Amino acid sequence: AIEFEDINMGTTLFELYIVLKRFCAMGTELSPEENNFAIDEYHRWFMAGVTHWLDIAVYKALTRIHKAIELDKLQPEDTTVKYSSSAVDTLAIFYQIKIFWQQLAWPDVEGAYIFVAKIVDDICRCCVFYADRMSARVENLGVVENAYERRFEVTKEWCLAINNIDYIRQSLKPFTTDLGVDDILAKLADVQSDVEAERCKDTLRAVLDNAIDTEKNKILDLVEKLARKMAPAMRRFLLEGAELLQQDSNSLDRLMMYMEDSLKLLNSELNELNFERVLDAIWVELTTILYDLIQSSLDKRRPPSFYANLRDTLHVMVANFKTDANRESEGARDKDTLAHIERLLQLHGYETTDLIHQYYLDRLEEQKQTELGTGAYGMLTVQCFFKGNVLELEIVNARNLKPMDGNGSCDPFVRVHFLPEERFVGVVKPKTQCLSKTLFPLFDEKFVITFTPEQRAIPNAMIMFSIKDKDLFGMSNQYLAECYLGFSDIADISGDTGKIEQQHLVLTRPNRMDVDCLRALEYRQGDKQAKDFMKKLKQKMSGL
Repeated sequence: AIEFEDINMGTTLFELYIVLKRFCAMGTELSPEENNFAIDEYHRWFMAGVTHWLDIAVYKALTRIHKAIELDKLQPEDTTVKYSSSAVDTLAIFYQIKIFWQQLAWPDVEGAYIFVAKIVDDICRCCVFYADRMSARVENLGVVENAYERRFEVTKEWCLAINNIDYIRQSLKPFTTDLGVDDILAKLADVQSDVEAERCKDTLRAVLDNAIDTEKNKILDLVEKLARKMAPAMRRFLLEGAELLQQDSNSLDRLMMYMEDSLKLLNSELNELNFERVLDAIWVELTTILYDLIQSSLDKRRPPSFYANLRDTLHVMVANFKTDANRESEGARDKDTLAHIERLLQLHGYETTDLIHQYYLDRLEEQKQTELGTGAYGMLTVQCFFKGNVLELEIVNARNLKPMDGNGSCDPFVRVHFLPEERFVGVVKPKTQCLSKTLFPLFDEKFVITFTPEQRAIPNAMIMFSIKDKDLFGMSNQYLAECYLGFSDIADISGDTGKIEQQHLVLTRPNRMDVDCLRALEYRQGDKQAKDFMKKLKQKMSGL
């Protein structure tokens, strides 16, 4: 630690240095012809002392910054600015260091570089110190407590703290320019070499860039701390809203009011960049809360309505509290996570029938992404079209089926299912004839199925073609593979004429349990429909 006496001694020595500098300058003015005075090298007497003076300067700066933050009332300096007294005082302290350096006017360029590099490093250290102390200053502000609850509210003091740190950060580059760094580097190139000057420039730039990045991280730390303090209230309102949304609860209104009041203040007090940073951090916290709520609620076996309510609340919040910039930003930290949460809430909010159908829709999409000829179970060819509510379906053939018998062949047939099955009750499920001992069955069978107008209009309705190997005694047919075709992919030729193209469908088997739909179904342990579906699916996976 630097003692108080050292500070006084340093000040006295500095005064002596200034006197000698002026005396030397006076000699040059009085005797312009003389240029080799013995006192010309006076500055070398103070080489050891300059570093000490700079240590004194940074010690004083840190002490004054600490005091300035303590005395800061965290109110704007005036109506035209959004930072408070400690930020202004800190820049005044930096200004004093700059004046000290300008008065020092070190004549030796190599020594000047060493000292100015230390000043830049010390100022960067002061900036980080300021950020840490300012963050600690507002740490416990904003807590509101009454008989019913204890929660954090965003205050102007928090906004000023963020603005102050940013204001100091923005002063760093202009400060180094005012120190005359560019001039020192230019002279250094004359004395040594351009390469050496460039190396020194890179060193200074690295120190400065590191300090600016550190300051930016300090702002982000403070922003994230603010968002974390908002988290308990947001979690409580979200949980209450999801549980009671349909029971005239005002929890959603309270959440919206809490968010609106907080963001309105942040938007009015912060610059655009820092507001986006806070908004981003709040959404990161919200996604964490939502993930946690989903997981804990699954363990408690909450009903689908809980997740549907939570999803509705999320939609309202995105619509109201996502700025266009944040919504479209590829860098928004919550973007992918929010999309996944939306997917989870959608799935867990489905009734079991809809969840099972979503699984089949995902299988259809996977099938479309699979190239023909790459599947392990072969391919099915069909030709079909709609005429109004009537489906005309021809099952043409299958190729490269997987052998199921000991003789390397199989006895295949095709069963047609319309999904979701609960919506097609009473509709006949066509079935082809069984063909013996072939991996390339030629079925060539046509079926005509009539639907009601309501069935024809079902969104995302689809056909599942299930191929099985007939048991010798017809007791237990063995599952081989399946494929899908969406109603939307079938031509409707009502009033038209023309050839209907054949469709080649890749045959697949379910082979993964680690998909969101199946995880959601497995959590429904008390649901008979879900349990029966999962049992059949596992049998398909094992080829039964």
